[in-house]
Amino acid sequence: MKKLLMLMVLLMTATIMTAKDIRTVVLTTNPQMHCKNCENRVVKTFKDVKGVKSVETSVADQTITISYDAKKVSEEDLIAALDGAGFKARRLAEGEVIQKEAHECKGEGGGGDCKE
Repeated sequence: MKKLLMLMVLLMTATIMTAKDIRTVVLTTNPQMHCKNCENRVVKTFKDVKGVKSVETSVADQTITISYDAKKVSEEDLIAALDGAGFKARRLAEGEVIQKEAHECKGEGGGGDCKE
């Protein structure tokens, strides 16, 4: 009986130690995302970042919603990754609405590399 109890305690401890701390953060960027190429660049930035579970972008709302494991990556790391991709990112305040700037992408058919 003691062995069974000890085994259960060890199993519970192991389960607690491996539990994930999944969080979601909504960011916005400067320069703004203007096209599918911008969105793809943002998503690609997080492709190999350990702990990132999902990335959703919205050009219309100027948001990047990231679901991540806080035990593997921090919000500051996510912002730094975007900085490395050429976007200055910041957390979007709850209820904050970003106005999309007028912009025309340069390149073939307006869908080329979006550089201002």
